Amino acid sequence: MKILLKERLLRFAVPALYNRMIEIFAAYHIHPHDVQATVLKNENGYEILVRFTSDFSQLVTKQFSFEQGEVPDEEVTRFFEEAAESCKSFLIADYYKMMKR
Repeated sequence: MKILLKERLLRFAVPALYNRMIEIFAAYHIHPHDVQATVLKNENGYEILVRFTSDFSQLVTKQFSFEQGEVPDEEVTRFFEEAAESCKSFLIADYYKMMKR
């Protein structure tokens, strides 16, 4: 039997991870409305999904333990830093595409 997991907003489901993400994205000058962060809770912890670009078509995802959800560690920080770098690159590319029109 397959159990359907419900995707929830990271902000409400795991506030400690959301706060870490916002802190890191702010350092890259990325506004919270430029990303869509959700979470799937499973038996092993949390699967974090971060979508970005103008249509939220780009996705990065990573699994974290329940402990990391309570107290974000260096692995969590690295994931959000990599996501922020990728997001920033796409936002810049989208900006230049828009300016060419």
